[in-house]
Amino acid sequence: MKQGQIKVTKENLLQWIENYRWMVETIEEARQPVAKADNNSYIGAKTAMYGIEATLPKASGGTSDPVYIEVQRRVYSMNHRIREYEYKVAEVQKRIPLVQGDREIEVLHRLLNGDSMRAIGRRMKLSSTTIFRLRNFIIKQMMK
Repeated sequence: MKQGQIKVTKENLLQWIENYRWMVETIEEARQPVAKADNNSYIGAKTAMYGIEATLPKASGGTSDPVYIEVQRRVYSMNHRIREYEYKVAEVQKRIPLVQGDREIEVLHRLLNGDSMRAIGRRMKLSSTTIFRLRNFIIKQMMK
């Protein structure tokens, strides 16, 4: 297992299935191209070449601008979270073919779409106890 990767346990897999929809949406949102004006609004700042500003001392090394540092921190944090979400989504997707049975497949896809257990039970005309049992069986199949 690579450093930083999360171990796949039944509990983790169940949590990833429950969070699947919003993780996919977050990944899609992060991959959307940013408008050019927004992309260069702060980071594109230049050093003055003319006028009185050009004669002032220039900063050496890193920047001490707290706003720039905060932007960098947020970008790093978001990239780290996106990589983590991509790993979790890929683990769930890799295990989908392991699920056998029509009812189990239907319940899994509804869970991945973000439907609640109660809504799935109403839609499939099954009790919530049966849906919980099917969900647990799905997790068991995906852990093989």
